[in-house]
Amino acid sequence: MALHDFSRHATDILIAQMNADPGIPTSNPSVSGWQVPPHPLSEARSANLPPVTEFAIIGSGASGCSVASNLLQNELSGDQRVTVFEARTLTSGATGRNGGQLLTHIPKFYKTYAEAHGKEAAGRIARYALRTVDKMVDIAYSEDLGACEVRKVRDVMAFEDEEGFNAAVSSVRLYEEALSEENDKYSIIDKDSAKKHHQLKNAVGALTATAWAFWPYRLFTGIFQRLLDRYPNRFSIETRTPVLSIDYAPDTDSKYPYILSTPRGKVRASQVFHCCNGFTSHLLPRLQGKIFPYRGTMSLQGLGAQEPNLGSKNLWLFYRPSTYDSRTGILDSKLYYQHQNAVTGEIFCGGGVRRLDGIIKSDDEEVPAETLETLEHFGSKMFDRPASGQKAEGEDTSTPFKHLQAWTGIMGMTPDILPFVGKVPQSVTGRAAEGGEWIAAGYSGYGMPQCWSCGEAIARMALGESKPDWLPEPLLLSEKRLTDGRLSPEAALTYFVSPH
Repeated sequence: MALHDFSRHATDILIAQMNADPGIPTSNPSVSGWQVPPHPLSEARSANLPPVTEFAIIGSGASGCSVASNLLQNELSGDQRVTVFEARTLTSGATGRNGGQLLTHIPKFYKTYAEAHGKEAAGRIARYALRTVDKMVDIAYSEDLGACEVRKVRDVMAFEDEEGFNAAVSSVRLYEEALSEENDKYSIIDKDSAKKHHQLKNAVGALTATAWAFWPYRLFTGIFQRLLDRYPNRFSIETRTPVLSIDYAPDTDSKYPYILSTPRGKVRASQVFHCCNGFTSHLLPRLQGKIFPYRGTMSLQGLGAQEPNLGSKNLWLFYRPSTYDSRTGILDSKLYYQHQNAVTGEIFCGGGVRRLDGIIKSDDEEVPAETLETLEHFGSKMFDRPASGQKAEGEDTSTPFKHLQAWTGIMGMTPDILPFVGKVPQSVTGRAAEGGEWIAAGYSGYGMPQCWSCGEAIARMALGESKPDWLPEPLLLSEKRLTDGRLSPEAALTYFVSPH
């Protein structure tokens, strides 16, 4: 599938959606299976909104959690106050709605990054992602957050088309050549082996490597709980307190020049951190079209009578060629993902087909019927064994699966498939001066191997430290990057419809 397969009308729809204001998160989102039951801090807020804070963090997902943690635990912050503003309940956005997989995505994208930024920069991007994965695992164990169920597994990346498979193999081989420490980490599996050892009936081949699976909502809410316990006089979480606007008024208070307006009142801040991912351009409208919401769907399904529980062994990524039906307006996702709860065997499955007008969207209240139908039957299409919830021979098969729950989540996408990290330039804020606004957002669906390091980087820089050596230059929100053709809407469209 190529960009020319879209009609002009279709591309106009998508580009208009990219350039639109995402608004603030809806107040009544679909219920994520990860967030059941809710953490005791889910509705945490002060009795009275603090009038001032040194550090205002907008968003309570992985990035916001990292910023808070790295500010509070850095001695340079002294006794300065840190406040997290969350539009809904704690960690209720993409971090609390994702696929539960923790692995680096760079090997598959390495060739793309090397061609765009050079081999040295691509290598730095690769190592930064590996650093983040290691950091996340270390935090889960060091904080004794057993509830997040972090575990080492084997990632099985299956491909349905030769072109996509060959491109991935080529990229992985270049990745291994560039990073000697990653040499031979990936195994290539042919079609016959994929079917024999992994029951993948439609795969032309697969790649396997070590990865991690975990319960993201529990990890980050657990970290927030520990931060509140350790820093009760310096740290506060304000849920159901969306930031509606930001004004800059240093003439009325030079120490706290930023004014954050919320439904509960105004708060003045010394520095502001934009960690709201797909909703970023609502408060920074000059980034509209450069970062935009992308709605994904997840489902929770019961274990079938004959289906094994491989939750402690495997997770799966399925890559298929993108297809678009101009008659129905349906775009089939090129990526599906799945893993199991190691305790219950319940299956988390995401991806699916979407209507063209329901892709670049910031509304996570609804679960599209056409997407859910795809996910309900996905197991039977991919595996040569009974699909999720299918009955054993001789049992009633009127229900093809045991559906438990489904929800949507809003990711933040950038056309060049790299997040925006660092100080927000004056050309973006439109303020009278370039002050203390920072950003860590736009992970393009790959937040878990990136968020923590990005949040750590901007926290350290906000405290006066220099840019960490491990933070790759291409991630910085620079003037040069903002004017690069790789950040155009057309570039985003090309990525979405590419075969690999």
